[in-house]
Amino acid sequence: MGLGIYVRDVRRDQIEFIGDDAEESFGIMCRTAPETSLRRGVMQHGETMFNSYQLYRLVEELAALPPNEVTPKIHQVLEAAQLAIRKSGYLYFVGD
Repeated sequence: MGLGIYVRDVRRDQIEFIGDDAEESFGIMCRTAPETSLRRGVMQHGETMFNSYQLYRLVEELAALPPNEVTPKIHQVLEAAQLAIRKSGYLYFVGD
């Protein structure tokens, strides 16, 4: 099943849901990220929540990826992180 990614607002109400693609491109990108990377902290078999302050760093990391590594799913998560920031909200990751 891969990662489920939820965009939540400041009250933690769900705004949007994104599932990882069949290739699990977002999950693989997180697992292979440098140890000091925020995205390395996304648990593949558990729950992870990033607040809007942490999402600024996630956006920077995703925007800095080489263009050939950015799949449509990674781009979609980048947009979701930007939405969560605008809503003063969160990204909530649920691994299977």
